[in-house]
Amino acid sequence: MLTRPWFFCYGFRIDTPGAVMVVLRRFVIALSAAMLLGAAEPSAAARAAFLRGESALARGRWDDAATAYREALADTPGYPAALNGLGSVLFRKGQVQEALTLFRDAAKADPGFKMAWFNLGYAARKTGDAATAAQAYERYTELEPGDADGFYGLGESYRQLGQKDKAIPAYQAYIAREQRKGEQVWVRKATEHLKAMGAEPLAVATAPAAATPSAAPVAESVTSNPALAASRIRDGDALMKERRYREAAFAFLDASHADAGHVEALFKLGNALAVLGYYGQAVAQWERATALTKDAAIQQSAKENIDRARAKMAQAGASPQAAGQAPGSGPVADTTRALARRAYEQGVQRIASKDFSGALTSLTQSIQLEPMLAVAFVARGSANIGLRRYAEAAADYQYALELEPGSASPLYGLAESFRAMGRMLEARDLYERYAASSSADVRPQLQEESRQKAARLR
Repeated sequence: MLTRPWFFCYGFRIDTPGAVMVVLRRFVIALSAAMLLGAAEPSAAARAAFLRGESALARGRWDDAATAYREALADTPGYPAALNGLGSVLFRKGQVQEALTLFRDAAKADPGFKMAWFNLGYAARKTGDAATAAQAYERYTELEPGDADGFYGLGESYRQLGQKDKAIPAYQAYIAREQRKGEQVWVRKATEHLKAMGAEPLAVATAPAAATPSAAPVAESVTSNPALAASRIRDGDALMKERRYREAAFAFLDASHADAGHVEALFKLGNALAVLGYYGQAVAQWERATALTKDAAIQQSAKENIDRARAKMAQAGASPQAAGQAPGSGPVADTTRALARRAYEQGVQRIASKDFSGALTSLTQSIQLEPMLAVAFVARGSANIGLRRYAEAAADYQYALELEPGSASPLYGLAESFRAMGRMLEARDLYERYAASSSADVRPQLQEESRQKAARLR
């Protein structure tokens, strides 16, 4: 019987017992997100140990990885990423029950931790516990509705349970999402399972016959997830009550990404940013919410908030916010913000002189001072590439994209990271996106290089 031999730890995919490949795709930002969204927030020492574990695991040094993850957990008990990483090592070493316990603990510590749920589903399915696997895959697909892999595991789990009514839509969802050429063998396998259960893959929805001749086929969106948005809004509300404003802001940001145009998520994101002192960003979110609703009460509340925020900005005089510069995260005083900018500039200078280790130190300091400073994540990605830490670089570039989705610089850096890791299809797509970008930070020379590199990867 064919089974998909994929197993995920935080940022790595293990395909065979002797091979470790890096996979980052959409969830490479999970490390940063998990740290900002509660659970056991790791100390600097725990995070450093965790990163050593990730690096060792990438090289197949399982014992070294396990030691590093345990160091992280000794320093910060309940650290979800370290629990998940240690579980990944133990699974590969055949200690499956211990791994299952760690994956459960990681998911319990951070219910929004996508990879812990995926790993729990995969490990449970491999041990024949299809019921646990189905529950875990259900949660994973709620958190990551665009990822095909979770739906394949969900379909397999329900098929093994004999629940045809649930297996069929899961397989159909997998087939609708799977676009990777190298994975078509699993599309065929899923199709075979559907036929055996008396079903077929879902046809792509097309425009009605009465539509104009230029109307193109319309596929069902796989990016909107209202249930996840509602869940993250509830999380944000709870965090606001606890005065954990930075974490609340990220919860509302998650909600706005899960369901684009969600007025409540945008409005509350503005509220959280305003409490943190980032009035310019708050105004932008309230203006977006106003443009998307016809509710007079919401529009009036947004207007009042915008007026108050602009008054605050006017009082700030020559502060970075008043000058229209992107603020950082957290109630950072101007002096602290200045230190963050200075550390960022120092990091860029050190990259120019090829002092990548020094640059990493400076840029990490900048990010600690302003955790939403996207350019610092981009620069740190470059420092990591200089150190050949490609997985860490990719995580930084992806997080920069999360903060500034319209920027171009992270696209090129992420393409370079994926190419170095052998992820050629993803790299080609990113090069093409950079080459086609009209963002203000795009560089014509790099656009031409991107076109050439994309062509070579065809």
